[in-house]
Amino acid sequence: MQSVPDAALQAMLGKYAEAAELFYNGKPEAVKALWSHAQDVTLSGAAGGATAKGWSNVSSRLDWASSQFLGSNGSKSIEQIQTAISGDFAYIVQYEHIRYRPPGQAEAAKRDYRVTTVFRREAEGWRVVHRHADTLLTRQDIRQETP
Repeated sequence: MQSVPDAALQAMLGKYAEAAELFYNGKPEAVKALWSHAQDVTLSGAAGGATAKGWSNVSSRLDWASSQFLGSNGSKSIEQIQTAISGDFAYIVQYEHIRYRPPGQAEAAKRDYRVTTVFRREAEGWRVVHRHADTLLTRQDIRQETP
């Protein structure tokens, strides 16, 4: 497993970061263009709910998620934790910090996610095949002490 991605993957990660700026302003098309349109793609979004499987379902979920930020003047910053590549697959683990203005509110809001994204090398180049995001929380004990 290679910890430093190849040039094509680096370029893809740059495009993905740029597309996210549009996504968090209600414009999902650039992000959707970077996904594989195969039937084995999956998306476990930060808003919860069932994992979307297959391009049709993932595409709809991306449209819905992006629409939640429509007109919000949003932005995204990234803290890269790990990037690795092995053959035709690669993954990134990162923190994403989303800033947006909810419709009808004067104050900006923020969302902090921890995200794992899996890429596959296809004929068109690297494409997203899976994304899992959840809210960045402080670690909590699973087991509670009983008095």
